[in-house]
Amino acid sequence: MDIRNDEERLGQTTDIPPPRPAPILDHDTPPATTSDKLVFEPAAEPAPPQRASLLGSDPSGVLDRWHDLQASFVDDPREAVQRADSLMDEVMTSIRETLERRLRELQEPWKNTDHDETETERLRMALRAYRNVLHKLMPLADDHATR
Repeated sequence: MDIRNDEERLGQTTDIPPPRPAPILDHDTPPATTSDKLVFEPAAEPAPPQRASLLGSDPSGVLDRWHDLQASFVDDPREAVQRADSLMDEVMTSIRETLERRLRELQEPWKNTDHDETETERLRMALRAYRNVLHKLMPLADDHATR
């Protein structure tokens, strides 16, 4: 084995292109369907908005309350279940209010505006926003999600 030949080869440049980075996969976004690709070209899309909780607040507070009432079951089962019922009522109310607010936000850009040359783009963006919300809500409709 001739080390000099190896050293000469290491000093030579090659025409091999540098490796490209792997694509970043977004597991939170459902795969685009053919119709989505035709209407919504990803390169022209703005960055998605920040994620917001359906609870309208930090979910960790709800989980802390849940763990607390769950631990109290041993001492007073009836009170623990009553607290669970109250917590569920608060969560459902918060989710309903958050969804109603989000619906008003979705309607605002297109519902009460004049027809002009930018209407098609506004409508396309509105449809995209509705699609994003619907895709986020669909897992809640799964029969296993509510059991």
